[in-house]
Amino acid sequence: MSRIYRVDDGPGLRERQRALPKGTVAEVWPDVFAPGTFWISEATKQLLEGVGGPLRSSAYVESSRILIFYPDEPRDLASLPLEESVRVRVLAGHGIAATWYGMTAHPGIRPLPETATPEDAFFYLMRVGSRTNHAWRLFRTRQEAVEFMGRTFPHDARASAWAESLPVARYLDLLRGDATLGADTTG
Repeated sequence: MSRIYRVDDGPGLRERQRALPKGTVAEVWPDVFAPGTFWISEATKQLLEGVGGPLRSSAYVESSRILIFYPDEPRDLASLPLEESVRVRVLAGHGIAATWYGMTAHPGIRPLPETATPEDAFFYLMRVGSRTNHAWRLFRTRQEAVEFMGRTFPHDARASAWAESLPVARYLDLLRGDATLGADTTG
């Protein structure tokens, strides 16, 4: 099972990113509410540790605890970002789950949102090397997910059931659920 790590050493992360071989992608997402704090996937952590030794993290979350819902089949699966990327971005926005909302190349039946700041619940993310952006809606609470899914997908019982079954009620519960909040998770 893969983990997502919170790291509080931004300059150290950036230094390690610069030390990676040219063309190597290491996704490092800034926490949108806690300046100087970053979220990284297990794969990114391994890449960065390869050029600078063990990274000290202040928390981690099992990535499988951040659920993703697809209300319809995305048209261009090759451009869809990796779910691990979506999950790391959701945590960086203090979310507990996300739903795929649409894509810029083929706007569907839902109008695509305009985002103004990183704190917005909607965000865009694309697969590395793709030209198509995908719109996502993150949820910071189970109640927010239940209300949004019921309003946006009123005839889709799967959407409501998904939102109601989210394993945690809010972001802090997600962190505390793994009993790692504030723990030194080096290595």
